Amino acid sequence: MEKSDAARTGRHGAVALRAVPCGAARFARRCGVAATLATVAAVALPAGANAHVTVSPSEAPAGGYARLEFSVPHGCDGSPTTRIRVRIPRDVAIVKPGRNAFWTLATKQGEKTPVEVHGQRITRGPQEVIWTARTPLPDAQLDVLQMSVKLPEGAGRSVYFPTVQECERGNTAWIERPAAGQSADELEHPAPVVKLVASTGAHGGSASGNDSGHGGDANEASGKAPTWLAVVALVAGLVGTTTGVAGLRRRRA
Repeated sequence: MEKSDAARTGRHGAVALRAVPCGAARFARRCGVAATLATVAAVALPAGANAHVTVSPSEAPAGGYARLEFSVPHGCDGSPTTRIRVRIPRDVAIVKPGRNAFWTLATKQGEKTPVEVHGQRITRGPQEVIWTARTPLPDAQLDVLQMSVKLPEGAGRSVYFPTVQECERGNTAWIERPAAGQSADELEHPAPVVKLVASTGAHGGSASGNDSGHGGDANEASGKAPTWLAVVALVAGLVGTTTGVAGLRRRRA
């Protein structure tokens, strides 16, 4: 019996490919779709690319404002996600969490490294941002949570946002940091991280084309989807086109 599935989504969102027998008569309607899926998956979704809770952008101007997007691509070993807790570094004094219609929002306040912003001395601010799902996020679905922050100075530094993902059964702590000389790719549960780069604009620059200190709004319901979501949409379109062509050929035969 032929296997009709060209690709299968793994537990952590990666795509596992398997062979599809291709008879000459069925090449157009089966193997054409399989080849499209396999090619796009291999190019656009490298192994482990969507396995972790990650933050985007991965780089932002030191001392500038950035809109950070935390992607939650799966649950805890298949269990739906109920809460996301993001720890805010002490030297990130200004934090504006984004609202999401599917989550409630809370923050924990505490002492911060003192910083002057527009003539105002800031010594306290959010130490933790907590999103609680109104309905648990299924393992097979993704959501994106946002916050706007003012990043500290120090180009070349890495700013970590340790994140705990709580689920109906169990939790996952994305809190690991690489040791000296170690690659983050070697970690099983790496903490989301933003690397600070030299500023190229006024006011310390801003990531995502938005200076949140001057009216920028990070409170969009769902934010910009990661690039690979656009790729998935492209795959769906290609599959639909291939299937339609195959159906037309059958009707003409």
